[in-house]
Amino acid sequence: MKQNNRQGFFLTLLFIVLIYLFTRNYYSPFFWILLGLLLCLAFLKEENRLFAWVIVSFFGGNMILVYFDKFIQGIHVQPYLRVIIYQLLFIIPILSICYVIKQFNKEISLFLQKPRIPKKIQFPFVVNRTYFYSITIVLIAVVFTLMVITFKVKMNIYLFLSLFVFALIHAFLQEVIWRGILLSQIIKITNETYAILFTSIAFAFNTTFFGFSFAIFLLYFVTGILFSLITIVSKSILPAIFAHTLMLILFFLNGLLQLPI
Repeated sequence: MKQNNRQGFFLTLLFIVLIYLFTRNYYSPFFWILLGLLLCLAFLKEENRLFAWVIVSFFGGNMILVYFDKFIQGIHVQPYLRVIIYQLLFIIPILSICYVIKQFNKEISLFLQKPRIPKKIQFPFVVNRTYFYSITIVLIAVVFTLMVITFKVKMNIYLFLSLFVFALIHAFLQEVIWRGILLSQIIKITNETYAILFTSIAFAFNTTFFGFSFAIFLLYFVTGILFSLITIVSKSILPAIFAHTLMLILFFLNGLLQLPI
């Protein structure tokens, strides 16, 4: 592995460690490691230095997000509206990262474009595009069938619209961060395989909204891999946003997700 790749590999692992420490409130080792990263910036090559600043801006944006969230908690607003505002605050780390990337005069690739599925899809094996569409449609049909059979929540128009708005906002902003920005940045300093693996691990650690159990971690690790694969194959985060939104709705209908609505 080349020196540049070794640095990228190390930085990505460091990012995962920082995600774990930050989300578990181990702030003392978190800040010491972040300080050490800042001191090492001068020894990194440009592409790796950019990702190091992406890490710093990601956590800086999240710290500002947490501060604003605590401020909003002191304001008397409806619980559902507070949840939506919290989701919208994820725009802060997105803008923070985009600012850093622009300072390096690099292109910001969010994969916000029409999906483009090639005729032959290269996984560890080759899949024909027709078969890929067929399997996708069958999986969606199975998911919707399970939703109808197993859902535990009595649905009405207001409840559905409220749930849909939350799920769409959350899925859109999370996919922009994880698959739109971080996945593409990690691909540049490692490769697609490592990028899919590492972003999925970090995504799973970062998802604290649903709790800290190993089952939740494993679930989000697997979905992170699937969302990453969909994004890379289609060159777009739009399918991943759709799948993420559908997953959140399924979680709510089965009682795995609680919302104040």
